[in-house]
Amino acid sequence: MAVEDRVVQFGRPAADPPGSWGVPALLLGAEMKIERGSLTQRQVLQNARIKVSASVYSRIENGEMRIDKPAVVEVLLDALGVRPGPRRQDLLRLAHDASAEGWASTVRSRAGVAYREAVSDSMLRLTSLEEWAERQMVIDTNVISGVLQTPRYREVVTAKTLLAGQRRLADRIIDVRRRRAEQFVAVQPRSTFFIHCGALYADFGETEMMVEQLTVLLRYVDDEKSPVAIRVIEAVNPLAIQVTALIRLSFAKGSFAAPDVIYTEAGARAEFHRGPLAGEEADSDYLDYQDLSDTVIKQAPGPAKSRELIANALEWHRDRL
Repeated sequence: MAVEDRVVQFGRPAADPPGSWGVPALLLGAEMKIERGSLTQRQVLQNARIKVSASVYSRIENGEMRIDKPAVVEVLLDALGVRPGPRRQDLLRLAHDASAEGWASTVRSRAGVAYREAVSDSMLRLTSLEEWAERQMVIDTNVISGVLQTPRYREVVTAKTLLAGQRRLADRIIDVRRRRAEQFVAVQPRSTFFIHCGALYADFGETEMMVEQLTVLLRYVDDEKSPVAIRVIEAVNPLAIQVTALIRLSFAKGSFAAPDVIYTEAGARAEFHRGPLAGEEADSDYLDYQDLSDTVIKQAPGPAKSRELIANALEWHRDRL
């Protein structure tokens, strides 16, 4: 299919962009990469009529940033040789929609200097993608998944796991994580959380906290109408690749054609891996993490066994009160 005929099934002509920037930016970057073809990014920038930095162009193409100035994309489309027509209009609509802030961007930009360091670039992107997610699977090997945490558990785990240089930001990071959890509760996309069995027993010296936290998990498990499912991982090393958390996000099909995104954490390093568009070769890292998550799904026990494991852990903590 010729690039000129390729339809971008996304974008709205609204005066103010809806939603958040994550998925529009993802699609815009992917489509601009297709437009670039065999050209290097440097060659495209040499053709641009105004100066655009190499780092900004790279981040746009990777879908890593909100497009706060959509006019920059228009300049890049000129440099890419995208002629006036339906496809160019589609790409400009994507740029327009990718300028929407999302709740985390709003917090970072309007809460003053105090929150700029507390909301990392990776958190901005993750929360923005989460706002579009129809389904998600979340794998955690060390702690209870963030959006399921009780306020006390969130405070204790954040204090225990922050790097030394981040500890001065603890209160603000906890507040951002609280807002993310509230967003999840408000929207509740279909979600399956895979939590390592060891995390059910790690009380960080606060047994009452764990009783409260595991009681909350059991409520999710016992609510037949809830879109949230919880599975307990018994495997010793479920994530053979060295990451401590993995989130696989799937977006609604039909209204737009956005590929899945896999987010991983390993210590302080966070990475995003995009699935392929139609006709595009998949990134090898994405395929590795896709296979990894599929393996965890297959090996995890079902709902009855997972409930038993959570109940056993809860009873263990209650016996220690």
